[in-house]
Amino acid sequence: MIKKFIAVLIFISGTSFSQAQNNITVENIYTMPSVNSPVLSPKGDKLIYITNEPGKSNPQSLILLDLNTQKSETILNTGSDPQWSPDGQKIALRANLNGKSGIHVLNLNDKSTKFIAQINNSNHFLGHSANKNYAWSPDGKSIAFVSADLSSAPTVDPSAPKVIERILYKSRTSFSDNRLTKIYVANLENGEIKTLTQDIYDSHSITWSPDSKKIAYISNHTADPDANYNNDIFIVDIATSKIEQITKTPGTEHNPNWSPDGKYILYPATVRLRNTKDSSGEDMKLYTYEVATGKITCITQNLDERLDGAKWTNDSKSYYFGFPKNGKRVLYKGTLNSEIITPIVDENASVGRPTTGGNKIAFTKSTPSQPNEIYITSNEGKTVTQITQLSTNWLKDKTLAKNEDFWFQSHDGVKVHGFIAYPANVAKGVKIPVIHRIHGGPHGAFGFSYTDINEILVANGYAVISLNPRGSSGYGQKFTDGTYQAWGGGDYLDLMAGIDYALEKYPFLDANRMGVTGGSYGGFMTNWVVTQTDRYKAAVTSASVSNLISFYGTSIYPDLIETEFNGMPWDNYSLLWHFSPMAHIKNVKTPTLIIHGENDMDVPVTQAEEFFIGLKKLGVPTKFIRYQNEGHGFTQQKNRLHNNQQLLAWFNQYLK
Repeated sequence: MIKKFIAVLIFISGTSFSQAQNNITVENIYTMPSVNSPVLSPKGDKLIYITNEPGKSNPQSLILLDLNTQKSETILNTGSDPQWSPDGQKIALRANLNGKSGIHVLNLNDKSTKFIAQINNSNHFLGHSANKNYAWSPDGKSIAFVSADLSSAPTVDPSAPKVIERILYKSRTSFSDNRLTKIYVANLENGEIKTLTQDIYDSHSITWSPDSKKIAYISNHTADPDANYNNDIFIVDIATSKIEQITKTPGTEHNPNWSPDGKYILYPATVRLRNTKDSSGEDMKLYTYEVATGKITCITQNLDERLDGAKWTNDSKSYYFGFPKNGKRVLYKGTLNSEIITPIVDENASVGRPTTGGNKIAFTKSTPSQPNEIYITSNEGKTVTQITQLSTNWLKDKTLAKNEDFWFQSHDGVKVHGFIAYPANVAKGVKIPVIHRIHGGPHGAFGFSYTDINEILVANGYAVISLNPRGSSGYGQKFTDGTYQAWGGGDYLDLMAGIDYALEKYPFLDANRMGVTGGSYGGFMTNWVVTQTDRYKAAVTSASVSNLISFYGTSIYPDLIETEFNGMPWDNYSLLWHFSPMAHIKNVKTPTLIIHGENDMDVPVTQAEEFFIGLKKLGVPTKFIRYQNEGHGFTQQKNRLHNNQQLLAWFNQYLK
């Protein structure tokens, strides 16, 4: 009996005594240190960044690195979003210090801190690209910040009946607090705080004019901002609080950036009449607004890439920008007076947003075998130096997956990109089980970056296939539009063609032991897949959509259905029902684990409930795990750990 019990434990965990003890596991993955938020000083001689080292008494640290001497020091054990003062003598950051939460300024000369302003939160959802940021004035005398106006919504008795009168009455994890987001300016000399935007509209995504007299920002001043996503750019005068609207387009503007010479405001935008706060099907372009004339120019008209912002060079003649490209995230340089773009970092990696100072550019970079580390170049990418080694050192004694990418032709000849991760030591003639992961969006994409769950699955003897079917971003606008009015159409056929190709290309993949999984849109597609084929022996669907019609009225994204299916559901009922997994649930034979956060308002838990009850009524093996106090993506480590353990156990049960 004892020997039998041990054997069962080994089988369930997916490990064996012969395996190395240095595998990545569902438990130790949360001990890996990480870095984020690198910011170069104005002269480029210093760098600040944040580290997180789980297990330490003070896991989070704000690090100051002198790039001339290569000496580093921890200057705080708290804080986020650090920013240099224009003179390079101080650092502002969001933190809770001495019982005060908000913006603090750290003086590097004596390491003293000063509380500047409290930041009040609003949970009202303004869109994934809405930047509730703060920024130093270029003269260093003020800090502008985005904060909620507590007086804009009365305090409500939580036990009282809810009287709802607006479309977006939900936030991402609860009900909207209805607090307006406004722009404020704190005077650093006398401590006074001034409210700049005193209208009835949410304001965010601020950028200063170089003379410190004005701020450009984003707002939606239509009759009912809940009913559309028509953001525009506005300018507010600091002295008078006078507001001017400078764009009046039917599309959506995002995150303006004022040029150092004051002549232009650079911003990404869309032009289509319908857009969504969630996963936009339209690839944004970069535009300039000429301050003196009001002229608006698209400066990337001929660039068929998904752009999301840019960083000016000091001379205001050029800009750095990143974008997804064939599974990579690259960093390029463009110029205002020409359509020529120059690669700074274009390799099989994922490059983060750049920060500049002096002649240097700093950024984070991840590859399939390495999580984010910080890199710097002083000659625009000709040589690049790795600055941090935290995750690199942690992984030195770990057994990592072998990663490759491949291209295949889909059913109609369209070329599609895919990735595979698998154990490096698969013996010849051995067959191993396969997990097919499906990304969210629908306009997300897999790529050349480190992925925890891939490493966990490979360490447990699986191969992982990740495909970028039509609808994925980074392959041009036509490809991104491939799911328009057809979720589960061409993208599903691409996925099946990709699996067929991988099974042929990699003979160690076991076609008889395949599982499928995904979250959000990947969860929708997982549900769709098991209604269309029984080639998979197990499925794990997370935060998934199962009914496009009921999803429309319960999600915080009614605009997603309107955009993706070109109209209102009552005009597209038959089409929406056809592409709903619930319409085909009688076909399901695949054992399916359903995972969902109970506070998810992106994809409400009712979507999981519908699919679960349907599967139970049909007698399909299924289990439904609901996570309390979690939304669309889990924030609590204990729940992330439990989620991965359950996913692994489900696949082990049916595939091993």
